[in-house]
Amino acid sequence: MPETYFGLIEAGLVFGLAIAFYVWQRHDLKKAEREAREREARPPPEE
Repeated sequence: MPETYFGLIEAGLVFGLAIAFYVWQRHDLKKAEREAREREARPPPEE
């Protein structure tokens, strides 16, 4: 019986880590896209 609970707990932790990694990667992707748009909008430096 404890093996069943251990398996469920482990599955929950793995699933939670997968969701956390997905959210983290989405946040980083949005941040990188925003920075790229800001770089494109900035006028080139005059020489």
